[in-house]
Amino acid sequence: MRQYTVAEARALLPQVIPVVQQLRNAYLELRALQAAIEIHARGASGDGNLTVDPWDGGDGENRVESLNRELRSAAVRLSRWGIELKDPERGLIDFYHERPNGEIVFLCYEIGEDNITHWHHLSDGYAGRKPLEE
Repeated sequence: MRQYTVAEARALLPQVIPVVQQLRNAYLELRALQAAIEIHARGASGDGNLTVDPWDGGDGENRVESLNRELRSAAVRLSRWGIELKDPERGLIDFYHERPNGEIVFLCYEIGEDNITHWHHLSDGYAGRKPLEE
């Protein structure tokens, strides 16, 4: 398990953010396509028209498979960095970090935040976020 200092995690953010954004976008599009597939399986939307062709990515490639590949690729990149993906819809990730008292915690980052400014215990999750003492 890779442990990051606050400075190391922050320094890696410019590389990590585009990967998390790609993962988030693919995840959200895949969810929308899954909803369209469910509608398609029932026959049509409320007005009788199909909402989209959920299988055509515009280039003859199956869009669902393409999005799944994007998700896997981004998840593998995060994993190689030792970063935990917590919520793909929100773009929420955690970096392992050792506090000065020796306790292993997570440094927490969510897409849209300017920087890493919070941490939480491994068992607490997002709701237990606390501001970093700097």
